Amino acid sequence: MATLYTSTWGDPTAIKHVLLIHGMMASSQTWHRIAQEFASRGYFVTAPDLLGHGHARRSSDYTIAALAKELEPLFATSDRPFDIIIGMSLGGVIAPALLPLLKSKSTRPVHVVLVDPPLEQTPEQVAYYRKRFGDTLRNPKTPEAYLEDLPVLTKEEAIFFALSVRLCDVAAMDAIFDQNVPWSFAHLLETVPDYVKVTLLAADPSKVPCARVEDVKPYPHVIAKTVWGSSHLIPLEAPMVIVETALEGTEVQN
Repeated sequence: MATLYTSTWGDPTAIKHVLLIHGMMASSQTWHRIAQEFASRGYFVTAPDLLGHGHARRSSDYTIAALAKELEPLFATSDRPFDIIIGMSLGGVIAPALLPLLKSKSTRPVHVVLVDPPLEQTPEQVAYYRKRFGDTLRNPKTPEAYLEDLPVLTKEEAIFFALSVRLCDVAAMDAIFDQNVPWSFAHLLETVPDYVKVTLLAADPSKVPCARVEDVKPYPHVIAKTVWGSSHLIPLEAPMVIVETALEGTEVQN
């Protein structure tokens, strides 16, 4: 079995655990700001690199099912269940695919937070994002350019973002779009274990969000919230909204 590349923060002996799943063109290190916040609160944080991203292996199968299956080793031991799972963008589509693993691997409440996930996308939207991401990967920006475009970034984060784009496999990005047709994954939220709470955080409707509150209306057990004033980049523009939302009802004492 191939080695799963992960970044970690905090005390490995902590009983409180967080799993962070990044989005397209990102990597585990782009969770730096949020991961450190959880670590400061006594959590051990794990963030994997997704297939085709960062230092993860390359593959021929980039279906959502395959992207999720690659993370199964993180759930292999029942002595370290995750209290919180956060998926950003593409990671927010992969996280629901992991819900079946929680049925037998967890004995305490789990909060799954989906951050502006593109659960449902039209062919036109898919074509738009495919071109946009392709242009970004083929013409990578410098850290300085990221700082200029995204003033909310720290210098360290700008370096992480620039490096993540360079490490992302263009062929993997193309395959993700090619192999997931139609792009329709809200149905993964149909069945949720009783002890799992799911919250969707959607970007401001005026700022071109990837998620729509309407996408999860058929699933009343999913709590849908809008992060007003924030674009798709909620982890950068409103990181504490993600942290505080995730912590609701999940605090466990070490």
